[in-house]
Amino acid sequence: MPRRKERGFIAVPPVRSIKSSCTIDGTDVSEFIISGNFPHGLISEELVNDITLDNSGEDFDFSIGDIIIFKMDFSDGSTTQFEGEIEEIRKAIEDGVFKLKIKGAHYTARLLDVMVTEEYLEATLSDIRKDLIDTYLTGFTYTNIEENSTSTDIKFVNKPLLDCLIALDIEGDEDTYVDFDKNFHTFKRESKTNLNIHFTDDDSIISLSGLGKDSAEVRNKVQVIGDAGGLPVIHTSADSSSETTYRSKESVITDTSIDDEDKAGSLADAEKTQLKDPKVQGSITSLFWAGINPADMAYIISPTHKIHGLYRIVKFIFKIPDEQMEVFFNQERSIPKLFKDRIKKEQGQEAIVNPHKMTH
Repeated sequence: MPRRKERGFIAVPPVRSIKSSCTIDGTDVSEFIISGNFPHGLISEELVNDITLDNSGEDFDFSIGDIIIFKMDFSDGSTTQFEGEIEEIRKAIEDGVFKLKIKGAHYTARLLDVMVTEEYLEATLSDIRKDLIDTYLTGFTYTNIEENSTSTDIKFVNKPLLDCLIALDIEGDEDTYVDFDKNFHTFKRESKTNLNIHFTDDDSIISLSGLGKDSAEVRNKVQVIGDAGGLPVIHTSADSSSETTYRSKESVITDTSIDDEDKAGSLADAEKTQLKDPKVQGSITSLFWAGINPADMAYIISPTHKIHGLYRIVKFIFKIPDEQMEVFFNQERSIPKLFKDRIKKEQGQEAIVNPHKMTH
């Protein structure tokens, strides 16, 4: 009778002596928080935080742009788990209580504020990424970008910097996140295993929401249509194995910046590789973890659900005062779905009409 074998792993639960604090513009608001969500994740994720404060004494008067910092660990509470800026402040009266409702965003949100017009020829992915950061961002560094010597030709026309960096991640099969020192981290996808983080029935898992595969967004036959001086450039990349398993699912990308067969093939292959298999996706509500990072490969062990394996973390949200966190796996939601296809349709047709970036 066949036996199922799993890679050996012994999950040792941490001692959760939780110490946490939250400051806004240097003021400790920990004792006044009615509810608070503090996210971190890959640049492809929406990293918006919400805080509701009891402002009955009208003690607080914050401003747009003030810095929000949430710290938490199991020792002295000095480890930053979220840092970002206030984007919205609203006053409210609910259940007879004066409240201050604050919405903030991680520094990753700044990547949406900058539009890029650049063309790179035979440049490595790492060099392109670093040049974009040097040219379009102030106060950000990239000492944790791992070298990727893959060369490519690529053009960006009035494209959000965020989407440019996501495009490079897709091309290089990489993950990127920005830490709380505004330092970029980029590395091969699924290359960071964190055995200190694990989710098990008998320790940290509070609930598990639909961890599984969804083939709805599979695309295993990708056609790229470009333009070479009025002549069409067409390349189709297909994966026969995926077509057999999930049936043929087509996607067409029209991009006039693609002017030769190699560029068309590179883009088609990258899109196909990204989309040919269904993503394992879902989320877990867990007890707090310290030392967790975006893109970590962490064990989920749930005999109840017949789950035992490593899963890629794309986003996590610390929630107080519940002292719980929601962890999302292998999902690339929100920002890519809002921008990726739309920008390709709207801007893929454009030529660089202002190559010198003149403002008048």
